[in-house]
Amino acid sequence: MTKIQASVFLVTLNEGKHIAEVLDALQNFAEIVLVDSGSTDDTVAIAQAKGAKVIHQDWLGFAQQKNFAMAQCSYDWLLNVDGDEVLSAAVVQHIRATVAANQNQALKLYFEDLFWGAPMSAHSGKRSIVRLFRRGQAEYPLNRKVHENLVLTADVQVLKSVGLVKHYGYGTTELLMQKKNKYSTLKALEKFEKGKKPSLLKLVLIFPLTFIKSYFFQRMCLSGKRGLVHAHIEAMYAFLKEAKLFEYVSQKDRQ
Repeated sequence: MTKIQASVFLVTLNEGKHIAEVLDALQNFAEIVLVDSGSTDDTVAIAQAKGAKVIHQDWLGFAQQKNFAMAQCSYDWLLNVDGDEVLSAAVVQHIRATVAANQNQALKLYFEDLFWGAPMSAHSGKRSIVRLFRRGQAEYPLNRKVHENLVLTADVQVLKSVGLVKHYGYGTTELLMQKKNKYSTLKALEKFEKGKKPSLLKLVLIFPLTFIKSYFFQRMCLSGKRGLVHAHIEAMYAFLKEAKLFEYVSQKDRQ
């Protein structure tokens, strides 16, 4: 079978645990570009053995790092994958069809976040992010410190992918909490630098409202104890963003 005429780009740091599985799922693509920011494990060696084009670049920030990686790609069609995300055969096949059609379209992928070693309920809400697009259709917003989702040009038709991408990055309570704590700091700092003001009402209500949204409306309740824990962590993430914004503003006022 001919290769999919697209470039896949990844930004990595110490992804040795899953990178072999990730790259095995990408072997049908014509080019794999992996930009590493200084891994001390075997990420780079594995990537080279799997045929990826490996480039070192010190960490520039999420959006800047991905923009740099995108610029290293040779093909017009571009796919972004993280170092802990494994594409299913169904997703790869849908990407092949989208690239072959060569229309003014982008593809939104849906993610199966593994938690405590297992997927959440098939009936719970799944994260979705646009990851396949043509060069010139989209860019990463450089003013965002985290959640650097693509900004698409207005005329691009967004398609929904068939199948799920397996995601290892939220696998344990500790790991999910670590990431949410880090992301909440970056998001609060981003808001502070833009001059956003915190809200006491939001600080009071954001935890229970986010928990209700996650547990009931996104149907985390169908995943038993795991869903209960996951919903609480999502609510804590929302609370921490507002709490840290209050902290930054208070520090500035005391100066």
